[in-house]
Amino acid sequence: MGVQPDDTVRSYQRRISRFLVPSFLSANRPKEIVRPTDFLDGLRGFAALFVFNYHCIAPLYPQYRVGFWSNGGDEHDSWLTQLPIIRCFYNGPVCVLLFFVLSGFSITLKPLKLARQGQHEALFNTLVSATFRRACRLYMPCLALLVMVLCLIYLGLFNNALVQSQSPPFIGKHFPQPTVMQSGQFRDFLAHIWVWSDPLNPATRPMYMPYSGQLWTIPVELRCSLITWMVVTGLAKTRPTLRMTLTAAFAVYFFARNHIHPALFVAGAVLAELYLVRAASSKPSVEPQAKKSPFDHLDRAQALPKTSGETQSQQIKYGAIFASGLFLCSFPAVGGAKALGWPLLCDIAAFFMGRDKEGNPPPTLFTCVGSVLIVYGVSQSALLQRPFSTPLAKYLGKISYSLYCVHQPLLNMFGFMNFKFWWELGLGHNLGFLIAFTIQLAFTVLASDMFYRAIDEPSVRFAKWVEEQMAER
Repeated sequence: MGVQPDDTVRSYQRRISRFLVPSFLSANRPKEIVRPTDFLDGLRGFAALFVFNYHCIAPLYPQYRVGFWSNGGDEHDSWLTQLPIIRCFYNGPVCVLLFFVLSGFSITLKPLKLARQGQHEALFNTLVSATFRRACRLYMPCLALLVMVLCLIYLGLFNNALVQSQSPPFIGKHFPQPTVMQSGQFRDFLAHIWVWSDPLNPATRPMYMPYSGQLWTIPVELRCSLITWMVVTGLAKTRPTLRMTLTAAFAVYFFARNHIHPALFVAGAVLAELYLVRAASSKPSVEPQAKKSPFDHLDRAQALPKTSGETQSQQIKYGAIFASGLFLCSFPAVGGAKALGWPLLCDIAAFFMGRDKEGNPPPTLFTCVGSVLIVYGVSQSALLQRPFSTPLAKYLGKISYSLYCVHQPLLNMFGFMNFKFWWELGLGHNLGFLIAFTIQLAFTVLASDMFYRAIDEPSVRFAKWVEEQMAER
């Protein structure tokens, strides 16, 4: 007997039901391997979450850019959320810089480890494989997302997004929105894809991809990855100390030439080698082992980095470095030179680098140095790695790329209506925001989880399959 139609329908229903269940609630959770570098994913996950926070807050609270007490305590500069370090929880632009440092660290860790072991043939093969797969890994999820956005535009789900984002109460900064056209939408879409996808464009901006503006960083990631691998390849056979010195010199040179993004990537490579130096001189902080899902709290302590080999002075030292990085990353975009805690630092920085029209030194000086210090402090301290190796942090790290991809289109399509609905109920500005934000966050995490399983993870496997098919036998 053949398969009955009812059986087929029920089979599809079961598949759809399983797909709609978030991975952290699924009964068929895949085992995960606990690695010493899980903290990198955790850092990336929280950074993606804070970018989401930023894109929710920026259109609604324009005072987020103002430094605390920069005007003597008026209604725009006396919010507790404007204080240093607290500001990091919604400082999206700084989190993007952190992404670049983490990417430079991640993509060079294995090549540098092989270089230190003298395995230059394996190093070459690793770089060939990584270079081949990088564009596919970065662009495939984005292109899938952009096609989805285009389809949603045709379905009319973006008809009011532009008007809503530019009307009260959305009076702050917001990302570009796709223009809904009566005709020529597909041609406009292809034109923006063409401009956006250029990895050699040195001035990539969100406006180049209004269909999903946050994706401006993806071509930058590809360009900087290639630059960083070129630096690693060129210095692969040098002595480790000399290699670290020259790599750091490249990072400083790029920064001095105002090539901020390559500078952060190459700085990440320096941090990766420093991490390898630390790992070689101490016992592994985590023993690789099989673990269940990120939200399986059983035997959770075994998954966290061990701090037994770390002295108290080391913990204080790297804790101070981490805190300094958070402080520097809190430099406000408006009124920074007068904000609480900043005048002396700004005067010192301005002495060497001058001031802009607002009287501030180049803001990227503080935020770039801060991003590097954050990753350095965490990578050197098992104690600091623990918060970023928890099940929650690892889950956010797993879906971080998907979260970064989908959050802005969801905000354009649903978020502005969501915030406006709760405000118009008369619950008050801040309470309405908190309710709407909670709903938006839950919706975005669920969508990110599905996007990860349907698009992001298969993209990684597809890139590897293509490489295997095209590789010389």
